[in-house]
Amino acid sequence: MTRGLWYPPGLIYDGILEPPLRRIRKKVRNLIIKHDLFPVLDLCCGPGAQVRWLAGQGRFSCGLDINLGMLKYAASRRDDIPFVCADAARTPFRRAAFKGIVVSFALHEKPAELRPRLLAEAKRLLGPDGRIVLVDFEEPWDRASRLACLYLRPIERLAGNDHFRNGRDFFAKGGLRALLRENGLREEERCDISAGTCAIVVAAPR
Repeated sequence: MTRGLWYPPGLIYDGILEPPLRRIRKKVRNLIIKHDLFPVLDLCCGPGAQVRWLAGQGRFSCGLDINLGMLKYAASRRDDIPFVCADAARTPFRRAAFKGIVVSFALHEKPAELRPRLLAEAKRLLGPDGRIVLVDFEEPWDRASRLACLYLRPIERLAGNDHFRNGRDFFAKGGLRALLRENGLREEERCDISAGTCAIVVAAPR
C-alpha cells in the first residue's frame, strides 16, 4: 500500500491560511512600530508568521505556543527568533517583561473559561505604557462582514469540533469587543476588517 504524503501542520497553515492574512500581519507590525511596543511577545504564535514580521524590525521579538510541533516548524523558518513552548495562561516570563503583547486569532478558539486567564496573563506581562494588540473575530456589522462570516464558517469547522464550538460561543458572547470590555481592557485604536469579519485592536488595561 502506498502511503500518502505528510506535511507539517505549520507548512499547511502557511500555505493555505496565511496568504489572506498578510495584510493583517502587516497592519499589526505597523501598529507595533507606531506605538514602539518592543520588546514584543506573540502569545499563541502558532507557526510564527506574525513574529517573523515583527522580528524583521531588528528589535527583540519572541513567540510562545503550547504546540511543540508548531514551534519546531516556526524555528525552522527563523532560527534567530526565540520560541518558547508553554501555556499562554501561565507563561515563564517575569511580570512586566514586555512592552507589547500580540494575541492574534487565538481567543476565539479557546474555551470560554480560558479566555479571561489568557488576557490576565497578557496584562501581567505588560510593562509601563505597554499595550496589547489583538486580532480576532467580531459579530458581523455590515453586508461584507456577513458574507465573510458565511465564508469563514466552513473553514472554522475544518479546524475541528472543539475549535468550531468555541468559535460559535465567542460570537454568541459578542466577539472581541465584548471580551475586552469584560476583562478590563480599554480600546485605544481599532481597525475593523469587513472582509474578515474581524478587528485589529490596540488595548491597554483600565
